[in-house]
Amino acid sequence: MNMERMWDIASTISAIAGLFVSAILVARFYIPYVMKKKVAFLVGIVFFAAMTILYLIPFPMPGAVAYIVGIIAVFVASMIFDRRNISQKVFLSMTIYMFLWIAQAIAALPWKLISNFTYAREMMNVQEKQFAWFIVALVLLVFIENILLFLEIFISEKVYVRKNEQMDWRELTLLASPYVAIIAGYWICSFLSDAYVNETGVYVWNNYPIYDGIRALFGIIAFLATITVMYSYQRMKQSQEDALQNALVSKQVEELSGHVHTIETLYSDICGIRHDINDHIMVLGNLLEKGNTDEAVTYLNEWQNGFPMPEINAKTGNPVTDIVISEKRREAEETGIDFIQNFHYPSSGKVESVDIGVILNNALSNAIRAASESNNPRIEVKAWKNNNAYLIQVKNSFSGKMTLNPQTGLPETSKDDKKSHGYGLMNMKRITEKYYGTIQLEQEKNMVIFTALMMIPG
Repeated sequence: MNMERMWDIASTISAIAGLFVSAILVARFYIPYVMKKKVAFLVGIVFFAAMTILYLIPFPMPGAVAYIVGIIAVFVASMIFDRRNISQKVFLSMTIYMFLWIAQAIAALPWKLISNFTYAREMMNVQEKQFAWFIVALVLLVFIENILLFLEIFISEKVYVRKNEQMDWRELTLLASPYVAIIAGYWICSFLSDAYVNETGVYVWNNYPIYDGIRALFGIIAFLATITVMYSYQRMKQSQEDALQNALVSKQVEELSGHVHTIETLYSDICGIRHDINDHIMVLGNLLEKGNTDEAVTYLNEWQNGFPMPEINAKTGNPVTDIVISEKRREAEETGIDFIQNFHYPSSGKVESVDIGVILNNALSNAIRAASESNNPRIEVKAWKNNNAYLIQVKNSFSGKMTLNPQTGLPETSKDDKKSHGYGLMNMKRITEKYYGTIQLEQEKNMVIFTALMMIPG
């Protein structure tokens, strides 16, 4: 076997080995975005197979075409066992191929230096020794390319924190626009480089060494643009969530204000009754002294009907939670749900009744909605204080299986408009964290148990 053939074989083996290592990193890239690791491994296998075939085909293929074929193959593989969030999977397949190209573009810069210090040294005139150094250079190139790819994936994971959120097609269009511009730039560079070789018979970087530097700089700019796109997308999603949470808080405060207004009206009526009680007693006394019993009964009934009182059947130790539980009990019982309560407002410690009211209102609203769709609907609510720990617990019957969001650890909303709902639990979690606590949801057979922990010293 002649030396030239050995060099070709070494280059081929090096390329395939590099693709194998890259395939492992591609699988690693997909793991946080899919429900099962086997999906990520499948993507890695498909990537390795597709890119190896494209590399070994006996006819030349433009780089842009090869990348498009690879993107489609990886996308299809990611969809086979996990068909959630299709638009995000399109974005991920474009992103990983962008990272691969960027790693190759930047690695081309140190390749010139590596070759000059290994097989391309002027004193290197023994073919066998030169070939051995060529192998060393190829190993270093594969190592550098995949280290760069690993760093790109690592940085993107830190920036793209909301990995399991639904991405709609409009957002994908916005995110993919810079990618299209970068890919077009890459294709133009490749086209001009090939045209130069065809015209002169010499690679452009041999006559213009600065070409590799420009290509590496373009790769760095492309990576920064990719990370900026991801970061901007995360900020946009956070702004949307903040706006929805603020709207939810405003709605809940307005609802609690209605509860407080009910309490104020109740106390105002009581004050009015106390003010007029002596007059009413005197009238009733006069009627009874004269023996006008029927008129006294009629007067008493009219007096009672003239002061309608809201039905408050909860005595929790706080007027806000009294009203919330009373109204939720009425709502549940009208729906045919058994309602059991043993709720006690904390007798000591500094806590805002509005915060407890928001948690209680949200938890009971969720429980009523879930229990109303179950067999033998039932809700139990209780609260107690143990030293500094104050716990609110709501149990409700539930037909089905609760699905948790891997990112938040909270259940997925069952409503169709998932982007506009599901923030009630996050808002309750935020309130408990204000008191150095948290919330927890768990399912035991056909019952869902919600627990809110708040640390209330004193």
